[in-house]
Amino acid sequence: MPRPSRTFTRRMLLRGTGSIAIGLPLLPEFMPRASAAQDDDIPCRLFTMSFGLGIDEMLQMEQFSGPLQPFAPFENKTAFFTNVDGGPLLGSGTPHFRSAAATFTGVPQQSDPEYHAGGPSMEQVMKRALHPNGVPNVTQPELSAGIWSRTGAVSQFTRHWNTDGSPGQRPERRPSRVFELLFGTYEPSPPTGTDPDPAAIARNHVHRSVLDSVMDQYSHLTSDASPLGAASKARIDNHLAAIRDVEQQLAPMDGKLPPPLPACEPPSGDDYLDPGGYSFYDNENGPAGPGAPAIDWEVANEAMRLIGELMALGVSCDAIRFGSLLCVGGGGHIRFQGQYSALGDSLDFSAMFDNGTPHDVIFHNYNRDAIRLYQHFSISQLMHMLTAMDSMTEPNGRTVLDNSLVLVGTEYGENHDASHTFHAVVGGGDRFNPGWYSQALLPSHVYHEALAAYGVDSGIGELWGDFDPTEISGFRNV
Repeated sequence: MPRPSRTFTRRMLLRGTGSIAIGLPLLPEFMPRASAAQDDDIPCRLFTMSFGLGIDEMLQMEQFSGPLQPFAPFENKTAFFTNVDGGPLLGSGTPHFRSAAATFTGVPQQSDPEYHAGGPSMEQVMKRALHPNGVPNVTQPELSAGIWSRTGAVSQFTRHWNTDGSPGQRPERRPSRVFELLFGTYEPSPPTGTDPDPAAIARNHVHRSVLDSVMDQYSHLTSDASPLGAASKARIDNHLAAIRDVEQQLAPMDGKLPPPLPACEPPSGDDYLDPGGYSFYDNENGPAGPGAPAIDWEVANEAMRLIGELMALGVSCDAIRFGSLLCVGGGGHIRFQGQYSALGDSLDFSAMFDNGTPHDVIFHNYNRDAIRLYQHFSISQLMHMLTAMDSMTEPNGRTVLDNSLVLVGTEYGENHDASHTFHAVVGGGDRFNPGWYSQALLPSHVYHEALAAYGVDSGIGELWGDFDPTEISGFRNV
């Protein structure tokens, strides 16, 4: 009898009942022996991160003493660009539509400005260049997530634009849905003699985990018969423990039922809401002004923390390689509530946004002190994913964040002025020089050079004019 093969593919899944497909982290055993320690076997990944409305030049110059303070832990992994002029990229249409569609595409809107961009977003450019036949062996080719409320065109919240400029998937706002997309769910069979209705199935699920259906495979991989080494066994333990921990956090803390299972018809009521209950996220449109949706900032923070951790876990286990994360989106039409304290100051969001949104109350009237704290909060929401990515080490000894390319950007500088539009590049596997750069650039310059460092043509070279890309000191010659 031939011996069973011990060949491992770099992309390995634990497969269980139902729709379960749990990706394992990158392990040396999954790689060719001659290249297990080389960077070449770490897949290329690109994620964009954005927040609405922007921060002006003065606030950017405060560096880590101002709203950019949440970036401080990543100082040695980030190139900050504080003199980026998005003006030449503005298309037609109302202000937020025309600026938002240029963010991460690097080109103005060409037609149908409220519903199309002028080209694809950069993560789609890299995905198609590296994987023209589709991304192999991943659960989700790309995933968008974050907090947003629609008040008009899709460009206010969409940061994923297809090749023809049409909008891609809308960002997922519920952590439970992000979990399902990345790690799957299943419908456990009800015990014999029990009520098989959906509520009973969900109650049974409280005592189960999606990991339970793959325990036999897990037990083999961590047993004495496993071909994995001790270090890899420990990494699998830690990886699955992290998934279980996030899954348990998705269940409300007061003992209520977890989010609904997709195979069930969930009962009505508040027992199935995500952290804190934010049902307005399911609405197609959210009005501006006093009628805009309200949410406690701590609830939003918890939701974004869960989403960030889930996205990072998805990257770590190679369930996803491309995507986007946003906080609020263009226009900022969410009325956050509660007392927010940071940077030695405090702001009562409830009182400040009682009769209007941040867009109307603090940006149109340009209250710099309020903007300083509000954008500190917005940027903090994006940092949850970076923090989680930076806590996971891969076989080449670098973190998931080190091995990924993250583009961060926003729509404006001061008020509705597109000059001094903040951008940053994080990670990138030593392809960039960390630091602060005030060179006069277009967003297109940043995007083009970021992809060029990976050998990918952004397709937006016609916007460069006479600019010499080698003069961008934040980028290394790779």
